[in-house]
Amino acid sequence: MFKLPKLTKQERAWVLYDVANSAFILTVITVLFPILFEINFMDIHVADGIEKYLTLTNGDKILNPDYKVFWDDGSRIFKYLTSAIALVVALFSPIMGAWSNYAGNKKRFFKIALAVGILGGIGIAIPGLNWLLLLVLFTISSLGYNVTNVLYDAFLVDVAEEDRLDEVSATGYAWGYIGSLIPFFIGIIPYALVTFGILDGGLEHISISFAFLVAVAWWFYYSLPLIRDVEQKYSIEKTEGEFKKSLSRLRKTFKDIRSYRMIFLFLIAYLLFIDVVNTVIRLATNIGGDLGVEAATMLGVIVMVQVIAFPSALLYSKMVKKFGGKTMLYYGMFVYALAVVIVYMITIDTTYLMWVVGAIVGTAQGGIQSLSRSFFAKMVPVEKANDFFGFYSVFGRFGGIISPFIIASFQVSLGINKAVLLLLVPLGISAIILAFVKEGRVKLVEE
Repeated sequence: MFKLPKLTKQERAWVLYDVANSAFILTVITVLFPILFEINFMDIHVADGIEKYLTLTNGDKILNPDYKVFWDDGSRIFKYLTSAIALVVALFSPIMGAWSNYAGNKKRFFKIALAVGILGGIGIAIPGLNWLLLLVLFTISSLGYNVTNVLYDAFLVDVAEEDRLDEVSATGYAWGYIGSLIPFFIGIIPYALVTFGILDGGLEHISISFAFLVAVAWWFYYSLPLIRDVEQKYSIEKTEGEFKKSLSRLRKTFKDIRSYRMIFLFLIAYLLFIDVVNTVIRLATNIGGDLGVEAATMLGVIVMVQVIAFPSALLYSKMVKKFGGKTMLYYGMFVYALAVVIVYMITIDTTYLMWVVGAIVGTAQGGIQSLSRSFFAKMVPVEKANDFFGFYSVFGRFGGIISPFIIASFQVSLGINKAVLLLLVPLGISAIILAFVKEGRVKLVEE
């Protein structure tokens, strides 16, 4: 058995933000927004009388080809949007990282991004929006959410000493997974009652809106400890022309990063394997629908992943001490490769395999995310932590562009199963690059 770590006040406040934002990504991004978007998209684009299923003479039901054409259009739009959001955040992150180095900027920018995310989240909860306006508001909220995470990751070196980075990072992900289930279960009750026919089907939009508002309220409330208790420990004195100087320092950091060979190699490997991880998180419901998995099954699988990920993320930090960071990263990559192969095997008759995918992904999802963050934090010079975490975020956000784009581009020509199988390519390349990375703090290159 393992014990939960004792946390300082600042560490606890930092961990609670993972509990806060995990509610948004679980309830909104992973589960319900893809469903709401598909509903709105199909309502407008499917003519009256086109049923989802056709009944054959022998009584069997098959998916209506006319319905599937529209479904695929909406599915691809959502995947392309996921790539576009990741691209915008990736391009903006290094600027944010460099600018937030100045004293007081990190928390101020965090508050601004949080406000944007919260307001966008309230916007998508408004019932009756058309699918295009819904996507605009979702994009605004997602951008705010992602920028807060850029700054949140960079706060790790401010709240934890080097020998506690693995443990604190893992605790954040672990409590994020289990804590997000509380607002999820509260918010999902009306939608579940509609799904099972207990409430009128006309209340579907309202039930989803309720779940969104619960998630957003939870996100805001558990953000307050970080705003109150966490301070920027490593910073540069404020000066005039901060933005211009930030861009100048950013250019220098980009040149320096090529001098930090180990950091650069790790970032390339990280981009490739986290691309697959992020795709699984953000497109799980979407891909499940493409495979013919029922919404109720996907909800059950996602909840199972959250429950398994809680102890698994904590266990990861213990296993790192025994086997080393690289070994555990390889374990996580192997699990995702195995999950991809199993997804390839799923057909309309074997949707139960999605439970197997969820079970094995749960053992690695939180662990590989938390370990990546602490692995990187232990490599970078602390004096340049914000700069380098800006680039870490760049690679992390780009790690959410490649796979959705690949799947969206090939799911029609190859089928969704074979398109998902292509994710083995970035995982394989990442494994090769990671072999050349050495663990440990990299010496600061003199200015």
